[in-house]
Amino acid sequence: MKTTSTRIVALAGALAISFGAAACGNSDPAPSPAASQTTTSSPTPAASTSTSETPTPSDSASSDAGDTSKAADIVDQAKSNALAAKSAQFAGTVEQSGEEMKISYKGTSDGKTADIAIESSKQGKARIIALPEGTFIQADAKFWKNAGAPASVQKAGDKFIKAPSSASSMTQSLSLKSFAQKAFGSVSSSSFASEVGEESVNGVDCWVVTDKRGKDGGALYVSKDKNEVVRFTGTKTSPGQLDFSKWNEDLAIKAPAASQIMKLG
Repeated sequence: MKTTSTRIVALAGALAISFGAAACGNSDPAPSPAASQTTTSSPTPAASTSTSETPTPSDSASSDAGDTSKAADIVDQAKSNALAAKSAQFAGTVEQSGEEMKISYKGTSDGKTADIAIESSKQGKARIIALPEGTFIQADAKFWKNAGAPASVQKAGDKFIKAPSSASSMTQSLSLKSFAQKAFGSVSSSSFASEVGEESVNGVDCWVVTDKRGKDGGALYVSKDKNEVVRFTGTKTSPGQLDFSKWNEDLAIKAPAASQIMKLG
């Protein structure tokens, strides 16, 4: 169970970051052999710095070649605020390998406190609550089975399993700061469209930054009043959406009640 619990915590952290970044990043196939291995063509965060697009001369000429300084300033301020934030929450869906996945995240910058729920039709459902006093995992039978959990754990139902103390070292992978660093890590202002849009999202007036292809290449929505990330949307071929809120607020994350925790052994 010790190894299984540690794997689950690591998986949850990876999913929280990769799902989120996948919704914001550009995973479309390169438009031409000129595609670069080191630059990115999406204005929104990407999960990694591996293969990504560089617009060809024809792409740039036909789409946008104007001043992108306003878009760059908006993204820079949003990035600085996200990295400096003490806490936040986000929720939404992304599509990965043709499968829709749902994620809900609440967490602090240091990763010591987090509440993450993930769900997909193939992998099942899981929820991880990370606190200084311990890490608690709740999952359905499908998720436990895919994780290779013991039969007794697979029958836990709606009970939480308390992970061993060794799993607590994995909680930094659940941190808001880690997500923000990976999400903004490969953003390049050279890919931004010069025109910055304006929209209201969940009652918040936002700037909308896209790449030169428009929203088909992903979009970043930033609040006008606080320069906080409000929404990420994915590309046309890798759709997804994450809505952010409660920046720097108390997220009221608490441990499960004792009656909700399954005793092992």
